[in-house]
Amino acid sequence: MTSAHPLAYPPAPREDLVETPHGLPVADPYRTLEDLEGEAGRAWAEGQDALFAAQRATWPQLAAWERRLAADSAARRVSAPVWRGSRYFTERYLPGREQAVLYVTEADGTERVVVDADAAEPRGGVRLAGWRPSWEGDLVACQFAVDGADTTRLEVYAADGSGLVDGPVGPLRHSPVAWLPGGKSFYYVGPAAEGPSGLLRVKLHQLGRPATEDEEVFGEQTDGFAYFGLTVAPDGSRLAVSVARGVARHNDLWLARDVWDDPARPVWRPLVDGAETGALTSIRLHRDGGARLHTDREAPRGRILVTDCVLAKGWRELVPEDPQAALDESVLLDGPALPEPLLLVCWSQDATSRVTVHRAADGRRTGEVPLPGSGAVKVLRTRPEGGHQVWFTYTDFGTPPTVYVFDALTGQVSRWPGEQALPRPRVPAAETATSQDPHPESPELTAQQVRYEADDGTPVLLFLLGPADATHPQASPRPTLLTGYGGFGTPMRPGYNPFARAWAQAGGVYAVACVRGGGEHGTAWHAAGRGAAKSRAVDDFNDAARYLIDRNITAPDRLGAYGQSNGGLLVTAAMTRRPELYAAVTALGPLCDMARYERFGIGHTWTAEYGSAADREQLAGLLGYSPYHQVRPGTRYPAVLLCVADTDHRTGAQHVRKMCAALQHATTGPGPVLMRRTTTGGHAHASARTAHELGTDVAAFLAHHTGLVT
Repeated sequence: MTSAHPLAYPPAPREDLVETPHGLPVADPYRTLEDLEGEAGRAWAEGQDALFAAQRATWPQLAAWERRLAADSAARRVSAPVWRGSRYFTERYLPGREQAVLYVTEADGTERVVVDADAAEPRGGVRLAGWRPSWEGDLVACQFAVDGADTTRLEVYAADGSGLVDGPVGPLRHSPVAWLPGGKSFYYVGPAAEGPSGLLRVKLHQLGRPATEDEEVFGEQTDGFAYFGLTVAPDGSRLAVSVARGVARHNDLWLARDVWDDPARPVWRPLVDGAETGALTSIRLHRDGGARLHTDREAPRGRILVTDCVLAKGWRELVPEDPQAALDESVLLDGPALPEPLLLVCWSQDATSRVTVHRAADGRRTGEVPLPGSGAVKVLRTRPEGGHQVWFTYTDFGTPPTVYVFDALTGQVSRWPGEQALPRPRVPAAETATSQDPHPESPELTAQQVRYEADDGTPVLLFLLGPADATHPQASPRPTLLTGYGGFGTPMRPGYNPFARAWAQAGGVYAVACVRGGGEHGTAWHAAGRGAAKSRAVDDFNDAARYLIDRNITAPDRLGAYGQSNGGLLVTAAMTRRPELYAAVTALGPLCDMARYERFGIGHTWTAEYGSAADREQLAGLLGYSPYHQVRPGTRYPAVLLCVADTDHRTGAQHVRKMCAALQHATTGPGPVLMRRTTTGGHAHASARTAHELGTDVAAFLAHHTGLVT
C-alpha cells in the first residue's frame, strides 16, 4: 500500500518482483520503469513533469536565485595557453556566451577566432569538448558534443580562421588526439571496425581521406574492452599508448618508435604490464629520447621515475613519494637560458596544491613555486620546444580560475598578461578577507579547512565557505549545503564555484566533505572507500553532517545535501541510511540501483570501483548501501529532488526513475519527492543556459526546504 502523503503522486507501475541471484533476495518493484520508451513509463514520467512544474511554481525565491546566480556567474575565464612556436591558443568563456570560443594569438598580438560553437548553434546545443593543435600550429583538431552528450564528432579547423579543413570523424567518446609532424595525419581512438558495440581501437586518420578508410593501428594486443590514452613525443618520433580496462587501478603502457617511417603500421613493444605491477602509470616523453613515469607502484601517493632511453629499462627513481602529499603532475623546463634543466612537480597536500622545483638531473628539491593562495593548481603548460616558463591556472573559493606564469630564471609568479582579464566578481580566499559582492546586503565570507572525526576515528577534511561568524560557538544554526563525491580517486579541492558562492552570500554555509573513495590523499584513500569499502564513504558523509549539527553550524531541519553522478549515489545512500539528518537532498544523474547498475549506461566499465552483481559477496556489499534497495516504506524522508536527462548515456536515466517511484511510495515526510527531467542533453551540461537553469532550480528547491532566504 502506498504511504499516505499530502501530495498526489502519479501512480507508478509497481509489481511484487523479487529475484534471488546467488540466493540473495533482491526486490525490484519498479522494473517496468527501466523501459524509457514504454507506454507506462512514458505516462508516469509525464505525470512527474507536471508535478515538478506545479511544485516549482510554489518556490517563492525562484526569481531571486535566478538573478543571484546570473550575477555570480558573470566572470570571464581564459584557459592557460597552448603554445606552438610564437603563437598560442586559448579557450575563453565570455559573459553572455553559451559556449567557449577558441582563439589563436600571434606574436604581434593579433587575435583570431578559430572556432565559435555559438555561431553554429546559437542556443548552445553544441559544446567544444576538446581541441589539439598540430605541432606546426596551423591546424586544430576540435571535438564537439551535441546537447551535452558523451559522444563527440571530430573536425579539423585552420588556425588562420578560414574554417573547416577536414572531417567529421566520429562519433567518438572524447578521444585523445596525437598529431604527427607535418600536419597531414593524427592518431585518435574510435570504434573498432569489427566486434561488439563499444569496442575501441587506436586509429590513424589522414586529412582529406574519409574516416571510413582510417586504419586501426593498435588494440588487437588487448583483451576485450579497454580505454586508450595517447602520448606523442614533441618531435613526433615516438607514440605511447596507455591501456586501461574500465576503472581498474592498473594499466598497461605500449611504445612505438619511429612512427613516421610507416604511420599505419607502427611496431609496438610492451613497456609496462599493469597486471604485473598492479599500479597506475603514465608516461611523459622527452625530446632527447628519454622519458619519465608517474606511478603509484610501491608508492600510494605517487613517485616519478626517469630514464635516458625508454626501451633500455634503465628506470631510476627521480622524485620519491612524499608521505604528506599526493603526486599530481610534473613538467620539464630545459630552455637554453637556464643553467640546468629543472622539473616542476605539482602535489596535492590536504586537498590543496603545492608546486616544488627540482633539479632534473637528480631530483633534488631546490625550491617551491609561490602560489597565490591555498587553492588548486590546474594544468601546467610549457612550450613544446623548451623554455624557462610555465603557465598554470589557479583557483580557490574566492578566486575564479586565473592564469599565472612562473619564470624559472627569476623564481617569480605573476598574473599572465595574455589573459587580459575583465573585472569579475571576487570573494576572499583567506579567513579574514572582506567580500566585495555586488549584493550590498551580503555578509563577509570566510573559507576554512577543518577536520572532523569519522565514527572509526579517522580524521576527514571538510571545507567550509560561509559568513565570517557562521562557525562561532554562539552563532545560530544556518541553512547549510553539504556536498561530496567519494569515488574513482577524484579529489574534492577548493575552487571557485558560483553556486557555492551564491549560497554563502545569501547567508548559508557551503560544506565540502573529502570522504574516503576520493583522491585527496592518494590511492590508499581511494581504496578505503572503493569496492567492498564503498559504504565507508557513505558513513563519512553522514559523519560530516553530524559534525555540522553537533557544532551548531546547522540543524537537521536546515541541512541539505547535494551530489552529482557518483556524488549523487553518495548523498542518496547517505539519506536512506540516516534520513533524520537532512531537510532536503538533491542528486544529479545519480546511480541508485546498484544491483543492476552494470546494465545501464556504461556502468559495466565501473566494476573495479563498485564491484559486480555477478559475484555473490560483491552483490551483498552493493545491496548494503544501494539507495533503491535501502528505501523503507513508512520512513520520514527529507524533501528530495532527483535530476536527470532521458538521454544520459553514462549512468542511465533508469536509476532516477526507479528511485523516485520508490521514495514517493515510501515516504511519510512532509517534503515532496520530485523528478526534474529533460529530454535532451546528457550526463554533463550542454550550455551556460542549461547549467544556469538547473542551478537556479536546485538552489531554489534547497533554499525553500532549508529556510535560506536570498
